[in-house]
Amino acid sequence: MASKAMEAGRREESFWREFPAMADYFAPGIVPLLRYLGLDSKQVMHEFGEQLGKKAAARLANLSVDQMLAEFARVWQGYRLGSLTVESRDPLILQISNCTVCGQLQGTGEMFECAFHEGFFQGALAARLGKPVAVHQETNFEGEAGTWCRRLAVTVST
Repeated sequence: MASKAMEAGRREESFWREFPAMADYFAPGIVPLLRYLGLDSKQVMHEFGEQLGKKAAARLANLSVDQMLAEFARVWQGYRLGSLTVESRDPLILQISNCTVCGQLQGTGEMFECAFHEGFFQGALAARLGKPVAVHQETNFEGEAGTWCRRLAVTVST
């Protein structure tokens, strides 16, 4: 049984390692389909993040919101995704520093909105709180070694 799980893990790693080449290969088919459906890549990444956030919240359903955010910070650090900190609790402001994904976009001089992170935290917090949540990227800035950092503002509807 462990060998099946290990093999599945290797296939998953292989998929993501090859993803940039696959995305480039499939773009001629995907882009027209997105246009036809009236979607853009930002919407797709937001939805992807939102679904993962909901799954993460379900996995951590026994934790308080503060504990869930602390666990996410541990996961971000442990899996080398960057650093996640809670800058403020009221209003809730999250900061992601030295993001390994957005860090690859260093030096563009443009604001890059990470729809994945917005979606992830929106999905996780909405699922955990049982209320509509909006997450908006307030700002971004270059952090250590030119990697992107961002502040996400969270609004919870009553």
